[in-house]
Amino acid sequence: MRSLVATWKDNDPTYEHTLLDKQAGEDIVRKHYSKDPAPLKTYLELGSTILRADYLRYLVLAAEGGFYSDLDTHVVKPLDEWYSDSPDRPVRALVGLESDQLDSPHLTKGMYMPVQFCQWTLAISAHHPLMVSMVNSVTQGIQELARSYEVALPTLSPDNEEVLHTTGPVAWSRAVFAYLSLATGTEVTHLNLTGLKEPRLFGDVLILPINAFASGLAHSGSRNTVSNETLMWHTFQGAWKATKEQASRTRRTASLGTHSRPGANFGGSGGDDGDRSEYR
Repeated sequence: MRSLVATWKDNDPTYEHTLLDKQAGEDIVRKHYSKDPAPLKTYLELGSTILRADYLRYLVLAAEGGFYSDLDTHVVKPLDEWYSDSPDRPVRALVGLESDQLDSPHLTKGMYMPVQFCQWTLAISAHHPLMVSMVNSVTQGIQELARSYEVALPTLSPDNEEVLHTTGPVAWSRAVFAYLSLATGTEVTHLNLTGLKEPRLFGDVLILPINAFASGLAHSGSRNTVSNETLMWHTFQGAWKATKEQASRTRRTASLGTHSRPGANFGGSGGDDGDRSEYR
């Protein structure tokens, strides 16, 4: 996957890029959550590789902001071309569709919601309330899952569905819908987004159509080739799914990601950049 990672650096040489491997992840979490014991303890004690990989992206982005993408992705358009905003319509987060049921009476195969958002690629400003709430929700969800099995965090070994609902795209989608409703003062559901053809701003969150982050899928109206709408491409080389029986016998592998930021926080918000290093 080295060649895929290189596309991000080659397309955006003015950004600083950091590979979020195990050591880098732990260093970032210790740095930013030393005074927040719940996420610090939960992340450092967590034994599940896939839960850690999901959890880390939220922890990093909540603290640092920037752009995150899984290792098995490559960039198509430079990051500076992903969005534009203005003083009266600021963009503080980009969220891309993963699936859209469209006119079908049935959910898309493998999905749990009529419209679901992807979390293999994320972009958000530091300390954004959407990501802060996601960190809080995931921290609580992981702890509750461990209690339900009466196991300690190092031995927690969830199945696919539990991952999806605790740290994965289902959990992320619920957090996004909740924030969009809060930001707009009205309930936002899949009916507001199904069939989305152009980016749409809800508060300070820009929702991107299916082809922005999810081109090449065999559903949801996704194009099977790169188009003008395509911002990045997911190759789906990372393998993590397992049955409950497999999960109980062995740890699953999961690709960590990379994280990039320009000289200022994504979206121009956030606190003191100070000694913060840059990530993707």
